[in-house]
Amino acid sequence: MHKNIKQNDYSRYAANRDVISLFSGAMGLDIGLGKAGLNVVIGQDFDAACVKTMKANGHKVLGGDIREIQPQQLLDMTGLAVGEPFLICGGPPCQPFSTAGKRLGINDPRGSLFMDFIRMIDYIRPRFFVMENVKGMLKVADQVVEDYESLKIHKDGYTYTYSVYYELLNSADFSVAQSRERLIYIAIRI
Repeated sequence: MHKNIKQNDYSRYAANRDVISLFSGAMGLDIGLGKAGLNVVIGQDFDAACVKTMKANGHKVLGGDIREIQPQQLLDMTGLAVGEPFLICGGPPCQPFSTAGKRLGINDPRGSLFMDFIRMIDYIRPRFFVMENVKGMLKVADQVVEDYESLKIHKDGYTYTYSVYYELLNSADFSVAQSRERLIYIAIRI
């Protein structure tokens, strides 16, 4: 570590298992995380039907376009501090990368929404993040990681960065009665 860069002490949050969910949809990932012992404290989605469903199921929700949401809004609604959340998870819209669609990738306005996912991570600084997407995003997977690496921020003498890993997984390999390939990113705050 460079000698003039301070380390931030997040040890006071070591027991925290709170999760912020972005692009929550029907909250399938969130339900699984809850069953694994994590606490999803808020969900976020643009789709009004998803927001209505989350609220009907008793979840705290921040509806609206993520491009217009400030990360501090999520923290204020949950009572969490920067660095405190255990995990941010989500699946930004996948249509731009789907092999069934037009495959416009980042040229589709929805294709750059993963950068808003990263914007939230850069501000909130959870211990981990998990992002899932379609197999078609493999074509830009290295670029996504490279873009994330280029977004390392240096504020107030602190450096915030993550080790990012990704893998293409098939649900059939995990005892699910369907073959569905998904690209999974997992990152750990360093």
